Amino acid sequence: MRTPAVAFAACALSLGLASAAHAERVCTAQAADPAISVSLHVSDDGMVQGGEVHWAVPNVRPDLPSMVHIVYPLVGDKAGVRPLSIITLNAVTGDNIVRSSTASIQIVVDGAEEAIRAWDQYAQIVEQLNDQPPPQGVSKASFLGAVPFTSNYQDGRRDTDSSAALSRIADGAHTLEVRLLGKGGVVMDDHTYMLFDMGSPPPGDVKTALDASTKMAKQDPARCQPF
Repeated sequence: MRTPAVAFAACALSLGLASAAHAERVCTAQAADPAISVSLHVSDDGMVQGGEVHWAVPNVRPDLPSMVHIVYPLVGDKAGVRPLSIITLNAVTGDNIVRSSTASIQIVVDGAEEAIRAWDQYAQIVEQLNDQPPPQGVSKASFLGAVPFTSNYQDGRRDTDSSAALSRIADGAHTLEVRLLGKGGVVMDDHTYMLFDMGSPPPGDVKTALDASTKMAKQDPARCQPF
């Protein structure tokens, strides 16, 4: 069974909608397969402005939640073929977790090394386990960050590396690796996710999630997230 990372959903949603139309609310519902969800952008007068389909990619270990979302445009009642973005959640816990200007996140599709992002730009210390931080710095903290890989990065310049990765996935890639790189590009952590040759989420799951999102927008807008 594919299990999405519940804590990750909010991070992925906020990043995925960063360039969306100025909707007042975002209504999100899952399909029967909880790995598939649809987010509708709804204006203050209840009009749907557009939407996105999120697929929480299955982890190679079934007992672990997905830490990767692939975001597709909603085209009618189906997911578009070419993804809009890949959003990865990366976390480290333990002693002496500090910001690192050298750490970066890399995505690898079917063995081809694609885009790299500086993790420090997105990650933050989210939990301080000590009652009083030691004088020399943070100890026993959690360092967490959701990193987006899109065709257009930051100032709108074309991001060819991410575009290549998104195109490979649209063409039916097998695996997606997410690597945490340290100083000098040394691999500190590496997770593999199976894509199952799926170019986009199944139409039936998308339709189910879309119907639920539409119902929420009409009948229970208070459950929708302000945007």
